[in-house]
Amino acid sequence: MFGPARRRWCCASRGPRIRCRRVSFGRRLALFFLLIAIVPTAALIAIVLFVSNDSQAGKADARLAAGLQTAVSVYTQRTQEATADARRLAAGPELATALRSGDQSSLSAFTSAAAAQPGIEAVAVLDNAGRQMAAAGSPNAVAFAQVGLTDEARPVGELRVSTTAAQQYVAQVHQLTARELVLSRGGSVLASTVPPPSRSVPADHTAELSTGGKDYRGHAITLNQRDGETLLLLGPPKSGGLLGIGGPALAILFVFVAAAMALAWALARTLTRLHQRVAEQAVTDPLTGLWNRRYMAETLDREVSRALRFGHPISLIILDVDDFKLINDRQGHMQGDLVLERVADLVRDATRLIDVAARYGGDELALILVETGREGATILGERLGERMRATTVPLREGGSMGATISVGVATIPDSANDLESLIDAADRALLRAKRAGKNQIRTAPVTRPEAPAGADPHRRGRRFRASDQKAGRKRP
Repeated sequence: MFGPARRRWCCASRGPRIRCRRVSFGRRLALFFLLIAIVPTAALIAIVLFVSNDSQAGKADARLAAGLQTAVSVYTQRTQEATADARRLAAGPELATALRSGDQSSLSAFTSAAAAQPGIEAVAVLDNAGRQMAAAGSPNAVAFAQVGLTDEARPVGELRVSTTAAQQYVAQVHQLTARELVLSRGGSVLASTVPPPSRSVPADHTAELSTGGKDYRGHAITLNQRDGETLLLLGPPKSGGLLGIGGPALAILFVFVAAAMALAWALARTLTRLHQRVAEQAVTDPLTGLWNRRYMAETLDREVSRALRFGHPISLIILDVDDFKLINDRQGHMQGDLVLERVADLVRDATRLIDVAARYGGDELALILVETGREGATILGERLGERMRATTVPLREGGSMGATISVGVATIPDSANDLESLIDAADRALLRAKRAGKNQIRTAPVTRPEAPAGADPHRRGRRFRASDQKAGRKRP
């Protein structure tokens, strides 16, 4: 969001502009289905003996659109499944040891062992420049998940993991849509259900094609821009229309128009709800149910800008589960997940509707407290610590365990004057709480730094990006 968001805020600050209201996804989708149902049919009624070519193409495109929606959803699901394995492999000591050694054979051994695990198709390790250091597995693997790799808070590369073979993906989409598919990467066919057409179709284009002695109407989309993975979905071609429409046929046509409108509306509502659910999942942490780091970055950027513009306070709390690594090592990662879920529940119950609680990364959670000063944020942090101390987390094997948190608090304008300094002050406060013995709260000291003469009072410093790696720190 940072690029578009930056432009929107800057435009707003330069004076009044004419801004077009964006049409919602649901309305655009409803309009799309209404157009392909009503416009061609109305043309048939008006012209009577003429069959609209747009009507025929529209019906074929509607079938393709439904199939493409399914194909994209399946690809997204496969990528999400691979993400869990990628995070597990990235957290293992084998990869860290191989990276620190700098030995190519060690990295190759790691990727070979990882790719041999059940359910994993391919594994690759890349350096910071995106160059491949080691890879193993099927060359036809698709739907790769990417996880950033760090060593002592320094980014050292990226781990890419796939759990899906191209033929598996094509077979699943073919079963769900009953459409023919051709999956390619960089112009080379990975898998298909029919012989690949001799004519190539650019991404986001539709064309009439022939293959295997049959005619099709195909549409190509890009599934993964980085890997160059494209999918060509082939559906039935345009069909001929009716000539010499009489009264009974015209009545049937009117009934069809009404039914098509109802179906288009129902389908548009269904796909809109699916889009809303996918959009919500894109900004929600699946484990805790809180907002994810991407949404936090967007909100913090927006709220800090507004606080600086109107002179209102805003506070940021960053909290960390104490000895979380020991919990994972001794009780298992599933027990660690239970602890994070319980902490997230406490945070969710303690915040207002206007506040934003998000998973900052790993075992750290963050709270954006709008219109909240230093004292109010400190009180909330203390309350969270007290509630956590009084809370028990059930053990998976029976019984219960306790857990504590350390809390860092920072506020604009008391201890920061822009976005970067606010995050840094909260992070440093949390670090002091950890070094002081954990299970406590630390508030960033009051500095109220004065802006230099001639400086922009709305300056926000270095942009905070959702893709940034988590700030490094040495734990006591």
